[in-house]
Amino acid sequence: MVQAMSAGMVHTQESVIPVEYREVTDHLFVHLLQGNGEAARQELRKLAECLGIEEEYSLFTSYPLGDEKIQKMLLHFRNNLELLIHKTWVEKADESHKDRLLERIPAFIQVLEAGNYQKALSQFVVILSELAYLFFGAQAHKSDFVEYAFRIDPTIGLFWWYGGALEGLSLEGLDTALLKSLLAIGICFITTF
Repeated sequence: MVQAMSAGMVHTQESVIPVEYREVTDHLFVHLLQGNGEAARQELRKLAECLGIEEEYSLFTSYPLGDEKIQKMLLHFRNNLELLIHKTWVEKADESHKDRLLERIPAFIQVLEAGNYQKALSQFVVILSELAYLFFGAQAHKSDFVEYAFRIDPTIGLFWWYGGALEGLSLEGLDTALLKSLLAIGICFITTF
């Protein structure tokens, strides 16, 4: 089952989330907390629409991982993620972050392709956290990071809100389809970034 995020965290971030995204952000994790997987998947579809990835999300969640279409998408995901990491400028002291993140990608893909969605999602949360650090530096670890990301761009803010919200989830008891759907949001967004 999903553990509740701290009330302060949710309340603090509510004020920075644009009105057009509130319906999705207000309901998504509530359905997870209540154990309503189908309603949560419907909210994830709405989130995919808000992020502009509804076509990719639908494809990823409709086909098995071994399907040629999904394998092609995972290749694009991996290539795009590696390109984003390589193109990110960081201080010399932070080069090791880039290297560690690049090393995590093959293991993540392997776990995902093995169908271990729970472990893959846990690994993906780490990847997103490190990617946020590469993009935004120390700001990514501050309490107002989501607000900062929304000021840069609402869609980027929504994605990083989602990534941060994933960190607070307990994945125990979530069904395979829901875990795959949770992963699909991040994979599809990075694939099209």
